[in-house]
Amino acid sequence: MNSNSNGHQVYVTGGQQLQNSLLTEFLSKQDVHAISIRNIQDLTPAHLAQAEQALVLVDYNTVDINDTISHLLSIDPTVDADLFIAVFNVDDEGSLSRLAGLPMVNGGFLHDCPQDLLLRGIRAMFEGELWLPRKVLQQYLMRSRAFNKTFSRSEVALTEREVEVLKVMATGAKNSDIAETLNLSPHTIKTHIYNIFKKINASNRLQAVNWAQENL
Repeated sequence: MNSNSNGHQVYVTGGQQLQNSLLTEFLSKQDVHAISIRNIQDLTPAHLAQAEQALVLVDYNTVDINDTISHLLSIDPTVDADLFIAVFNVDDEGSLSRLAGLPMVNGGFLHDCPQDLLLRGIRAMFEGELWLPRKVLQQYLMRSRAFNKTFSRSEVALTEREVEVLKVMATGAKNSDIAETLNLSPHTIKTHIYNIFKKINASNRLQAVNWAQENL
């Protein structure tokens, strides 16, 4: 499996192989490099060697999202690529709302989402955006703000380097951008981000950014 020249790679995973093949073909025709995989465990660090960003597009109805998150979290520290997840074929906004805020989940698409909107969402996520229906995103932002109010800067012992990383992250920068800005390796940036998340009890970048905006 080779990534395309701009470093963006989509892995479509789910139990419906015809659906996966059609979706992969559609994305490829739109210049989005996509590959269908049957099981998330088939995705290894070797596959991600040339990728700058990798999006795992998960079928909500046939894949256990928690298994997907666990597998990606296990391999994430071993690769330079920014890994994130989007879930498609989601039944309703209530289910999407429960998915929002899970580690690495940056977007979700309802079962009746048109293809052009799916494409826009995928491209937006590669630009560092979250992609969720407005109502779901509003609910999630309110939960995140409530979360951030329970913390203060004085209660969190961040190192000077972690503060630097968090400040750059708060600008919307991707891991590769943070590494370039601070003249550090992508692996080092990932280590700092994991430590930051642990210290402030954040499960994702949005919560970390909100915390930074409130406390730094």
